[in-house]
Amino acid sequence: MALKRWIAGSLMLACILCGCGTQQVETGQADSAGSGDPQAVQDTGSAALDDTDGDAAVDDELVDPPLGEDAVSEDVAQLPLSGLVICLDPGHGITSASRQEAVSPLSSETKAAYVSGAVGNSQTEEALNLAVAEMTRGELEALGAQVVMTRQTNEATVSNIERAQIANAAGADLCIRIHADGSEDSSVYGMSMQVPAGSLLGTPSIEAPSAQAAEMILQAVTEATGARNRGLAQRSDLTGFNWSEVPCILLEMGFLSNAEEDARLAQTEYRQQIAAGIAEGVCRWVRAR
Repeated sequence: MALKRWIAGSLMLACILCGCGTQQVETGQADSAGSGDPQAVQDTGSAALDDTDGDAAVDDELVDPPLGEDAVSEDVAQLPLSGLVICLDPGHGITSASRQEAVSPLSSETKAAYVSGAVGNSQTEEALNLAVAEMTRGELEALGAQVVMTRQTNEATVSNIERAQIANAAGADLCIRIHADGSEDSSVYGMSMQVPAGSLLGTPSIEAPSAQAAEMILQAVTEATGARNRGLAQRSDLTGFNWSEVPCILLEMGFLSNAEEDARLAQTEYRQQIAAGIAEGVCRWVRAR
């Protein structure tokens, strides 16, 4: 389980990790056409707009709970992210289920609980999201963090209320939702972050720390990959944000509708750069808190 991976990783890395520095690799990607406003993009692959009645039970098989404090080894305790709990939420999932759920604990408005993600020439979004989340898990655990996953298979029926509940129950310091984007305009490309905002937030206090984490992590990921930084977009309509009781952000890793970006996102090396950038950004956020 997670502890075995932590101990194995820490024995190899404890001697060389004196901080949160992560190697950053530039891809040299050249700018091309595309809107600079992430809110102006038609996001066909953005967060699954799923909601339940707020009391739905979470499938235990999908949850990877953090270890108790008494299970943390002395070596792990010396690592820079020791004591931090991160929830990684790979967006979407393959399911035949269909229902509605409330967009916010403060509203009776509902949305579809399960929505398919974007599709590229060589990959589907739910598979990409999970692959990058697993890599990110490895990076974070090597630095001492405890990681909770909202799903660990591509075939998964987990709504956004349930995803938020997993992070809430774990007492996560931060929930990172991992997604890829899509647009009818195939020339649009780049990475962005979506952050919680608005009057539908069940826990308004998460807005400021979420924005701070989003800015630092997006900067680190675009530095690590050379991807275009499209900036932050405030969202008041995402169920996973509105039901979250912990700081929560949503990374859009790039556009599967853009052939060049889709091809990069299919590469293991590029995915690993994203994961390393996320871990570096978390380190920056922890130091700044």
